[in-house]
Amino acid sequence: MLAATLWSGRAGRRRIHYSLAIATLTALLGAIVQAEIYGRAFTFEPLRLRIHLAFAIGALIAVPWVIATGWRLRTRREARSAHRRAVGCFVALTGLAILTAGWMFFSAVPRT
Repeated sequence: MLAATLWSGRAGRRRIHYSLAIATLTALLGAIVQAEIYGRAFTFEPLRLRIHLAFAIGALIAVPWVIATGWRLRTRREARSAHRRAVGCFVALTGLAILTAGWMFFSAVPRT
């Protein structure tokens, strides 16, 4: 979904981009809830958990920046570079959160 959202934004397909962006954020929130529920069955190494949460929380903090710059881009073309930076930051942090989640699970111990 994220890739489709990026494609539609880059292609200038605004209507589909807005729909995909909302769907992507909804799916992200669902994944967070699911991970929280699933993660309760494991004990994680504290350092790995902190690193993962730093990236995950960073990605969530970047969302309002992405929305604000995207909203501004609707009427101001000069906002394009700010929006691209915001999106790049969000995508990088999201990717790092996904990678560190896998890394975190490599040392996870199931709870009894």
